[in-house]
Amino acid sequence: MGYLLEDYNVCKGTLEEISRDSDNNVSMVPDADVEHSLINFDGVTKRICKKYRGGKLLASCDGYIVNNGTRYLIEFKNQSEGNLDKAILREKAFDSLSLLALNENITRQKLAENTVLIIVYNNENCERGKGSYDPSDSTDKLIGKMKGFANQRGVNVYPQKFGMEKYEGSFYKSVYTVDIKQFRQDFMKLLFDK
Repeated sequence: MGYLLEDYNVCKGTLEEISRDSDNNVSMVPDADVEHSLINFDGVTKRICKKYRGGKLLASCDGYIVNNGTRYLIEFKNQSEGNLDKAILREKAFDSLSLLALNENITRQKLAENTVLIIVYNNENCERGKGSYDPSDSTDKLIGKMKGFANQRGVNVYPQKFGMEKYEGSFYKSVYTVDIKQFRQDFMKLLFDK
């Protein structure tokens, strides 16, 4: 039995396109290098939902890429961490993995063994509002130090935020919640080095 959407390449785009905040017409990662292309997972979701759900969309992450046998789902939010809607993030995490399981006919357990979720926010875009909070670099640094003492290295020193840790193990191999600076510094290599 085949895929619901056979060819992901019809939804391929550059990192600059995939990370675009259409409301503000700005790209979070201004990188148009075609070597840094990935699948527009919102586009994949729209195509599948149009055909099988009568157009009613599922929530979905922005990008999808497979590198060295690991699947990566990436959500870009051009908002500070204190302004993100945690319920929407959880919905995207669940629906994206569910759609991936359906389309690729893979069990949840198999996906949890080799799928990584990366949520990227932008702390430079901080607005005060009801229910928001100011980001704290010092807290992140403290958590990173503590993880370092526990022999965690590289991208594993970043704190998990927004209640996303519950998805690790049962849905995803790893879940990362990082600022755009951390994404550029550490995750670009992870995604695009061959």
